[in-house]
Amino acid sequence: MRLDKYLAQQYPDISRSALQQYIKAGTVTVNGQPVTRSSYEVTYGDSIGFARPEQPDITAELNHFAQKCVLYQDDNVIVVNKPAGMLVHAKGGIVHEFTVADYVRDQFNSDEQAANSGNNRLGIVHRLDRATSGVMICARNLATASMLSRQFAERKAHKVYLAVVERSPLEPVAQINLPIARNLSRPATFRVDAKGKIAITDYQVLHINDDGTALLELRPHTGRTHQLRVHLAHIGCPIVGDPVYGKGNVSGQRLMLHAWQLEITIPGIDGGDNERHTFIAEPPQEFGYNGN
Repeated sequence: MRLDKYLAQQYPDISRSALQQYIKAGTVTVNGQPVTRSSYEVTYGDSIGFARPEQPDITAELNHFAQKCVLYQDDNVIVVNKPAGMLVHAKGGIVHEFTVADYVRDQFNSDEQAANSGNNRLGIVHRLDRATSGVMICARNLATASMLSRQFAERKAHKVYLAVVERSPLEPVAQINLPIARNLSRPATFRVDAKGKIAITDYQVLHINDDGTALLELRPHTGRTHQLRVHLAHIGCPIVGDPVYGKGNVSGQRLMLHAWQLEITIPGIDGGDNERHTFIAEPPQEFGYNGN
């Protein structure tokens, strides 16, 4: 049996990707000797040692997130305004940073939480890039997670974004209907590609700034990875601060993309009828927009 698989059975509350990082870092020994290969074959009688890292105390982060970032919470859902720079969920590894998923897990149904201890995305039904701020909805139980996920998959959840772009599009109102695929020469990025998956974005120019940048309202009909960033860059209007598809970070400028509104149906309180809601995360001051 592989070493990482063996440890995953012994420590179900730690993701396999995290265990692989611990092995690589030399925290695991076999018969007293450090082993740094996850593929190492464990045999009967081997003595496995694991210096399990101490879990950080995130009480302060949980309290701060609850006070500053939670827009709405009931028995079934949590709606948050994710700050730019925060991860939605951990990617594995030894270094821990507070994520949206840490707060959601802390608020999740306790019995279901215990039964899904190895899931570091518990309650996360959609995501925003680290650099993007704005509204997200999360689930507090598995039934709600299924209900919300289904709406995103069936395009019944409607999002509105705000973006500041490097220059204003030629047309003040238009639809971008261009398929997107992974860029094989740069696998972490995406591009417009005739062989890609359908991707549709409506935009409207809200304001043109004195420096030539423009504030846009964006309404994606599909949810492809990096869709808004790829579409806007393709028409020559990359988002300000985009290090991948635009000029990048200039003088500490963040990616100027904000998830502004989310319309979705949530379970009724105390067994009542399901309710359609629009949740709003007011844009940061640097967007220069107050909704008027």
